[in-house]
Amino acid sequence: MKRLLVVGALVGAASTAFAAPGFDVYGGVNIWDQKPSGTFSHHKENSVDMRKDFGFGSDTSAVIYAGFEHFVPLVPNVRLRHMGISDSSTGTLTKNVTFDGQTFTASSDVKGSYDLDMTDLTLYWTPWKTVVKVDLGLTVRHLDAELKIEGKDAVSGDSIQGKESADEYAPLIHVGLSGDLPFSGFYVGGEINGISYSGNRFYDTTFKAGWQSPFLVGVEVGYTQLKLKLDDVSDVDADLEFKGPYLGVNVSF
Repeated sequence: MKRLLVVGALVGAASTAFAAPGFDVYGGVNIWDQKPSGTFSHHKENSVDMRKDFGFGSDTSAVIYAGFEHFVPLVPNVRLRHMGISDSSTGTLTKNVTFDGQTFTASSDVKGSYDLDMTDLTLYWTPWKTVVKVDLGLTVRHLDAELKIEGKDAVSGDSIQGKESADEYAPLIHVGLSGDLPFSGFYVGGEINGISYSGNRFYDTTFKAGWQSPFLVGVEVGYTQLKLKLDDVSDVDADLEFKGPYLGVNVSF
């Protein structure tokens, strides 16, 4: 929540500091209706399935961002974005699972939860800006993840809990495209951020269409797909995907 407030404050601060000739300031909030899928496990143990074992369905998440572009040669444009994804659900395990030293038996009822915070700092250049705008750059992503399983001990019946966390920084290649449509204020675009290294993979794509009014405020609809693969990061193995449509409101100065 603190990160969301910080990024939100940047929108107002940036509009005051940089809303001048030669500077473009923007920010916004997207409400993302995402659906999770995939598996996670503790240090190569039997994995649990987000849908089969826990029954996770669609959930809404907030994505908030702020940035500015300028005319200074060689100096990159900047965008800060935060994605917070969390949910919990109950289900029945299909096999024995050991997680954080706790054993959860097959056919037992369990509660699973996840909490993923991703904060991106994107530095990018715009080598082409005519009918189509092309952005190229680097995104530095901070992932703060927590995965949890709760259930009961098969022998004693006591409540047990397994919890694992991962804290990781990763550089991602950033590519963005956008173009104005032949209707006043309407545009389409998309972007990709991604990298793969040492069995880990961070990857997200967004396709969007929107309208920017003459009064600074605009609306946007789109579709985002986020893939996350962790190979023994802080004893966590995960192969997760989150995807779905979003609706957003933005401002541009």
